[in-house]
Amino acid sequence: MLASYAGELLMSWGYWGIAAGLVALLVVFFVCMEILYARARKPLNGLTGVGELPAEQAETTRTGGKHAA
Repeated sequence: MLASYAGELLMSWGYWGIAAGLVALLVVFFVCMEILYARARKPLNGLTGVGELPAEQAETTRTGGKHAA
């Protein structure tokens, strides 16, 4: 009787593989989101507002040449 009851509780290997794959996908998803949002929360050096360039990059883009609009 115990063997038949234990057999009903156990899933086949295919179902365990599907369940493990779904858990792995969720873990990878949350780890990637944590990595991406950790970078987004960290401000870049020298920037004070949205759309500003760092000081060394701003100097190189302000060259006195004529460019088409």
